[in-house]
Amino acid sequence: MIHWTSVVECVLLLLGAYFVGSISFGHLFGRLKGIDLRQCGSHNIGATNAWRVLGWRWGLSVFILDFLKGFLPMYLVVHRTSADLVDCSLGQMGVLLGVMLALVLGHTFTCFLKFRGGKGVATMAGCLAAAFPVVAGWAVLGWVITLLLTRYVSLSSMVAGVVMVVTSILLYVKADGDLMPVEWMVPGMLGFILLLVVWRHRTNILRILTRTEPKVHLFGR
Repeated sequence: MIHWTSVVECVLLLLGAYFVGSISFGHLFGRLKGIDLRQCGSHNIGATNAWRVLGWRWGLSVFILDFLKGFLPMYLVVHRTSADLVDCSLGQMGVLLGVMLALVLGHTFTCFLKFRGGKGVATMAGCLAAAFPVVAGWAVLGWVITLLLTRYVSLSSMVAGVVMVVTSILLYVKADGDLMPVEWMVPGMLGFILLLVVWRHRTNILRILTRTEPKVHLFGR
């Protein structure tokens, strides 16, 4: 029997997560300085373009706030779930991952800017830190190492996404030959988000291949 009250609550929760994800701090901060980030630099409203166009302090602020808009809602949902994430039910995991996806989609396709948004990396990092901190830790390590070696933020983000998926498979898929739905839901959803992140970085990939992708200069203007 379908409990319609629970269904309505889930729908409202997902819609709320989408609207929270849609808050574009990069666009708001740019407007405070009289700049439309969609018309400057890489034309993106995320932290990296804010860093380049507005300066590192503004860029760092955008990253922190984009991170928190992923972390705080996920933290609340995780702590509302009484079961351990490793042993939670199919429905609980579905709601958790649904909120994660809604937050990332809100950031990537914000309804407040005609469904143009950022690339979802900072918000996704916040979601991971709240729900799957071990996965987040390994992903951050992959991001840092790639950035130090290449100084490409875009490439670092994609490598972090690959590390995220591989780590989730190692942690949540049991090596017993009996694959349960709740086991593949985590790497499956993270894999889908990785594909979204890579697609959002498609122009960056072309610039990397043609060696025209700008490299990061820490604490520059």
